[in-house]
Parts: sequence; C-alpha cells; structure tokens
Amino acid sequence: MRRAALPLALLVGLVAAAPALVPEAGRRSLDSVALRLLPPLSRVPMLVARDGSLVPMAGDPAAAPAPGRPFVVEHGEVVWLRGHGVARRPLGEFRLDEQGRPETTTRLFLAGTDSFGRDLAARLLAGLRLSVLIALGAVAGAAVLAGLAGLAGGLAGRAVDGVLSLAGDGLLSIPRIVLVMALALAVEPGPAVLALVLALTGWPAMARLVRVEVRRMRDADVALAARAAGASPLRVALVHVLPEAAATLAIAAGLRIAPTILLEASLSFLGAGVSPPAASLGTILAEGRDVLLDAWWVLTLPGIALVLFVLAVSRSVDRIQFASETR
Repeated sequence: MRRAALPLALLVGLVAAAPALVPEAGRRSLDSVALRLLPPLSRVPMLVARDGSLVPMAGDPAAAPAPGRPFVVEHGEVVWLRGHGVARRPLGEFRLDEQGRPETTTRLFLAGTDSFGRDLAARLLAGLRLSVLIALGAVAGAAVLAGLAGLAGGLAGRAVDGVLSLAGDGLLSIPRIVLVMALALAVEPGPAVLALVLALTGWPAMARLVRVEVRRMRDADVALAARAAGASPLRVALVHVLPEAAATLAIAAGLRIAPTILLEASLSFLGAGVSPPAASLGTILAEGRDVLLDAWWVLTLPGIALVLFVLAVSRSVDRIQFASETR
C-alpha cells in the first residue's frame, strides 16, 4: 500500500515545490503594457538595469524605434519598444557591455502571459499549489471531524448517534456548493477560511462510513474478547476499533481530494473563494474568461492543467484503494 501511495505523494510534493523553482511566481508583472497577452512560447528581449531588474521590450512591431530593432540609443537615452509606443530612460540606468551598449537577455514565456502581463506558466504553478493546499487542508479537517463524529456515533448511545445523524443529514440535504458559497460570502474570503468552510461541510459522508466500520468492529470477536478480558471501553475503542476505522477513513478522504480541488476552483471562479491577486486555478480561469476571444491560452491552458491534475490524483487514489482491498 505504501508503494501505491508513492505516486500521489510525489505528485502533491512536486506541485507544492514547483513554484519555488520558477522566478516571478506570477503575482506581479515586469511590465503590464509590454507583456500583455503574449501567446505561448513567446521570447521577449529584455534590457538589464543596473539593479539587476529586467525591462521587457515587446509590443507592436510597427511602433519599434527602428525597423527590426527593439531598442536604440540616442542622445544619451535608451529608447525601446513598449506596447504600441516607445519608452525612454537614461543610458546610465542600464548595465553596459564592453562596447558600451546596454546588456540584453531573452526570456521565454512558455505558456504566454495574461491580461496583466504576468507569466502564465509561473502563475499556473502557483495557483495549482494553492488549490492543492486548500483541498488537502479541507479534506484533512473534514476527515478529523468525520472520525470524531463516526466514532462517537458508533460507540455512544442512541441519543448522541441521533443528534450526529441529524446534523449530517441536514448538511447533506443542501447542495454543497450553495452552502459553501453562502458561508464563504458571509465571512472574509481567503485560503484558510475557504479550507475551513470546505471542511465544515465535507464531513457527513465520511462520518457515515466510519460509523458503519466502528459498529462492525464494536461487535467483532476481537473487541468482545477484549471486553471479556477486562479492557476498558476507551482501550477497546483505541486499540481494536480505531485502527480499522482509520483505514476506511483514509481511503474515503483520498477519494475526496480531486472533487475538493474542483469545488475550490469552481468557488474561486464564481468569486466566492480565493480573491485576486492571489493565484488559484479558479481565479486564473475567471480572468481568462474575459479575454477568451483575444487570448485563448489564458483560459484553455489552466483548464487543461486542472483536468489533467484531477485525473492524475484520481488515478493515484484508485491505485491506493485497489492495493488496500487486495491486502
């Protein structure tokens, strides 16, 4: 089972670490005018300022300061292409090469840029990480609540079981996305708040599975033998009942990671989740919706990434479930 869980752990770990490996995590643009809505695989020449910052030279070729040249030096100033016009700065503000000309470099925008000139690939990685962290936090919180509720419902009397069942049925009777939107909009939106709201609304279904498993183990021979040997109810619950219930809960929680990622993306897309400028898959998709006809990649590429990642997570969890069933 550990071997089956390795692909999921590697996948989540890679997503969590990937934004740290990419410069400019997508939260700000080098130049929102020059870099606005560049298509995928765009190579942009850039000037190097004295402080090491980069100044992109991109825009309408017809507005270039000289035919086929993104910049020229005239009268002690550097004039470069910027959007539909040119920009000027003193020559002394840039690093110079051995010939006394401004140093230049080139940067590749693998997935293009968005309407604010931000690197879409870097922003997509940052958004994917945030969506995954929210989903993991929400599923973990829901699993804890489900474990406590299922354990209490399975071991306590009918009164406690009835109250917990009524609370769970009440939450399940309301469409979850409607309930989460109402709760999220009632408080200040943010990643932590969204994860908490998703956890508070995601435990009932898992609690039912835990409750069934707890009741099965409560009446199993090993539990009855422990009671006959004088074991306390707490020891029976912790030693004989909880381990089996925890295995069931772990599988159930794993199966809810992918749907929770989709739910978080949907909420952020609708404006009830993570708020800009924070990068979430939902916020990136919402920004791409407004420029779909002018820049297809801003919506299409994050959508493809979301589908592929959810499929990869679902496939990995299926392998874990199959391994647990064949032990």
